[in-house]
Amino acid sequence: MTSQRGIALIMVVLITAFLSALGLGLLLSVFMDRLATGNMAASVAMFYAADAGIELAAHELALTPEWTDVLSASARSSFADGAPGGIRGLPGEGTIDLTAETNTLNCGQPTACTAAQMNANSRVRPWGVNNPRWQLYAYGLMGNLSQLIRPAPCYLVVWVADDGREQDGDPMVDAKVEGESGHGIVRIRAEVFGRAGSRRAIEAELARVCVTGVGEGCVAGIRVQSWHELR
Repeated sequence: MTSQRGIALIMVVLITAFLSALGLGLLLSVFMDRLATGNMAASVAMFYAADAGIELAAHELALTPEWTDVLSASARSSFADGAPGGIRGLPGEGTIDLTAETNTLNCGQPTACTAAQMNANSRVRPWGVNNPRWQLYAYGLMGNLSQLIRPAPCYLVVWVADDGREQDGDPMVDAKVEGESGHGIVRIRAEVFGRAGSRRAIEAELARVCVTGVGEGCVAGIRVQSWHELR
């Protein structure tokens, strides 16, 4: 009788342990599913935030008479939270160094770039002296964009640079003659930075066009000539 009671007790313990493990497994599965869903939703929100950066730049560039002013960093977007460079805080926690990010785009290192480094040929910068000189154009917390109803909790940075078609040897000046290669064309890179090192980036090429003829002039507009997400 004692032996039977002992076996029954062992069976109860084993069944209880099995059911507990099954319950914990289900709980962990639900938790991981919700975590993955939340991460996916956050990633999608950041993607649309980067796309909003492209749209913001296109809208303001359409109103800028001379794109050389933008390429030479003498003109910037109205969406800027201070001097062009330095450390900024990210939503939640963490920081971003705008100067280091700009240097990395221009020469692949966070410290200051030399002219030789920016002119060096590489797989992503094969134009030598015509390599783009990325300039900070728009930057700030997405929450500061009044046009957005529910902005993603991230920091937006938009850079502008000359396109690779120009052969004038000066990537800080837009080709002046209409019809000349690269005239009225710029590259835009919009990148958003979120929590825990998350980031999404989109690059586009924009061209200035006349949307509607008005007498002898035209209403300035923007055509998106290329658009792709950077991985």
